[in-house]
Amino acid sequence: MNAPIKQNVFNPVTLANTPGAELACIFEAHQILDYNARLGIIDLSRKEHLSNRLILKAEQILSMEGKLCEYLTRHEELYKQHKLESRQSFALAKKQFARLKPILPLLKDEFTDGYDVLNDLLDYFDADSPEEVFEQSEKQAAMFRKQNGAEPDPINLYGWLRRGELDYHRMNLPEYNESALHDWIDGREWESHLLDAAYFKRLPLILAGFGVGLSLVPHLPKTVFGAIRWIEDHPLIEISDRNYDLASCWFTLFHEFGHTLLHRNTAVLEGQINEKSANYNRMEREANKFANHYLFNGDDLRKAVFDRIKRGIPMTAKALAEEFGVNPMFASYWLLKGQYQPAFQLRYSISFAEAYQK
Repeated sequence: MNAPIKQNVFNPVTLANTPGAELACIFEAHQILDYNARLGIIDLSRKEHLSNRLILKAEQILSMEGKLCEYLTRHEELYKQHKLESRQSFALAKKQFARLKPILPLLKDEFTDGYDVLNDLLDYFDADSPEEVFEQSEKQAAMFRKQNGAEPDPINLYGWLRRGELDYHRMNLPEYNESALHDWIDGREWESHLLDAAYFKRLPLILAGFGVGLSLVPHLPKTVFGAIRWIEDHPLIEISDRNYDLASCWFTLFHEFGHTLLHRNTAVLEGQINEKSANYNRMEREANKFANHYLFNGDDLRKAVFDRIKRGIPMTAKALAEEFGVNPMFASYWLLKGQYQPAFQLRYSISFAEAYQK
């Protein structure tokens, strides 16, 4: 037997007894169960209005003459007031659910105890109300605007970042070991796995050994390529699968490594990575330089690609890779950035969605 489907938003009007249901309870309390037939109606409990004639007849059946009219009339007034307020509350809750609904896939199966799906979403955000979620999302959006000069989707951004925080608290990390992280990067064991998406997805386990949190979260529209935050003196790096491009994920990761090692205890939300329109500050330039050093042997490859595009000099990813000593995937990465023969460039795909499938 299938379990009942949870309502997206619970309708509070169902919590109140109609005047008819209240009268039905009184009959049942007096062990009178055939009240519908004796009153000459079909379903007393559904009645939202009780006429004086019906109330008088009920008083006679119950031998309670003069004792029910005032009570049931007052109950009906309160029921109408509750119904009006409930309708307004229900309409507002449905609008709030519509704003929060895009976050649902990030809940996985971890938040299921709420009385409706909206309540599950509030549990995900550890919030008492949708208004609290909206307030916190605006704080995250303000930070994004300041760092990127662009407009995010506040709910998507906050929901995406919240997933990283939840992942972090399940990691049980040892003390952060900065030198061990640096040694691993310098050791270049990762370099022989650049084209292996499965290896990239195993990186959270590898980095956890150095006390580094890495959370791989599917991209949500108008959010970020990645982020670096610090929790309990541990770096938490969060990467999205935006564009489903493995080369971009590697660059974002090493860019965040740059922030981790060069800008300790500084939170950064990466709305733009290697975009022409990006207005980079000092920290972003330093993080880019760090990533360029390890992935591209410096910045000469990028400069050569855009210079040769401007001068009309033909290129291939293979030839560039040999010339600059990089993986061909990264040569294609820059050719694609320059929109140079995009149909002929190497693309290696990656998706983080599998971990979020039920």
